Amino acid sequence: MYNKVLETIEKYNMLSKGGNVVAGLSGGADSSAMVHILAALRDKFDIKITAVHINHGIRGDEAYRDEEISRKFCEGLGIDFLVYHCDIPAEAKKRGMGEEETGRLVRYEKFRETAEKLGGAKIAVAHNTNDMAETLLMHLCRGAGLNGLAGIKPINNGIIRPLLFCTRAEIEHYCDINGIAYCTDSTNLKTDYTRNKVRRILLPWLESEINTSAGANIASTAVLLREDENYLEELAEEKYAEYALRSEADRVELKDSLSAEKPVMRKRILRIALKTCRANLKDYSRKHIEGTDDILMGETGRKIDLPGGICAEKSYDCIKIMRKTSEVKNLKNMEYPLEIGEKKYISEIGKWIFLSLNEEKTFSDSTKVYTKKADYDKINSEPIEIRTRRAGDRINIGKGSKKLKDYMIDEKIPSEKRNSIPLLACGGRVIAIGGRLGMDFYITEKTKNILYIYMWEETRNEGKS
Repeated sequence: MYNKVLETIEKYNMLSKGGNVVAGLSGGADSSAMVHILAALRDKFDIKITAVHINHGIRGDEAYRDEEISRKFCEGLGIDFLVYHCDIPAEAKKRGMGEEETGRLVRYEKFRETAEKLGGAKIAVAHNTNDMAETLLMHLCRGAGLNGLAGIKPINNGIIRPLLFCTRAEIEHYCDINGIAYCTDSTNLKTDYTRNKVRRILLPWLESEINTSAGANIASTAVLLREDENYLEELAEEKYAEYALRSEADRVELKDSLSAEKPVMRKRILRIALKTCRANLKDYSRKHIEGTDDILMGETGRKIDLPGGICAEKSYDCIKIMRKTSEVKNLKNMEYPLEIGEKKYISEIGKWIFLSLNEEKTFSDSTKVYTKKADYDKINSEPIEIRTRRAGDRINIGKGSKKLKDYMIDEKIPSEKRNSIPLLACGGRVIAIGGRLGMDFYITEKTKNILYIYMWEETRNEGKS
């Protein structure tokens, strides 16, 4: 088994010369065998090992027995030993989780805490072939995609698993021939936890009633699925880069042409987009990915809210996945009356505006000025204001007056930007929006009074009035 572990370490480049390793040590056969082999490899890889033991505060005297056995085991091997005492039942209540899941999370938190203190050490845990088979069965029963069925990764996010391709029988045999005394956790003999049910009931039944090699075959299948999964993920990453118009931590925009991809690739690309906005997708299920895919394949304007403050929306030429707090600033309540001859600074948009009646103004060449001319007589002496849209607003663009909402839809203005566009209006009639003047206010040969509209961005030397 020593040679098998060494082959796994070298194949996956698990250890770095002169590095530190934090080894999870429960005192059981698996972790004890792993620590024993790592100790034997110290000189070959020039590594320093720190064994970390977690006393979960569940099994009373038995837990302290395991702690003491682990301590003496490390003393015999000449490696550092560190123990953490954690009240897992209390922590489980605090987190609102089961003790099994809480125990797992706390273990890895302590492993990472120790690794950071040691300057970024590798974390070694003792998952084996049987664990891989059990995990696949658990995920299969719960409902999982290829990633969930693809088994445990040999190396992932600084965590290495040197014993992953060794069976539990091989590990126990290694302990026996090397005189390693190991503990048996009494909770592993019970069937209160899901994994124990799979380990002690389901897998043994499959091996006795279906195929004596069921466990090994399931683990081998997991390895094959992992190879397929890794390839598909690499391909999805490449395609994601092709489709991404924007890829930031709070907002991703993907080309609408993504809809032409096969569903299996489409959903993988969408999952990458979701992970870009929210690294932890633990509370995301298949229905959330499929819901996002429905938005991509649906009509413009459709939207879905997702866990963790994320939403997905179909726009005219893309799908947007974003944190709700990253949406375009809403200026819906912006409203300023304008007086002719008065220069006014609009802080929400960072621009100055000036209206002049029948008198054309000249500005510095260095100032970029947006200029429009409107028929003042057609305003009918109604108050002029700069504001954002209101219900009932209308604009004439050459085919008669139409609702501003319909105009924005026709112009393919994204829904999240519609409340953030300033417009010049008199009552419910839109004089100008963006660079477009409503045709109701065009200058004609009958025009007697001309309204000059000037707008420009703030310049360094200009004071706000």
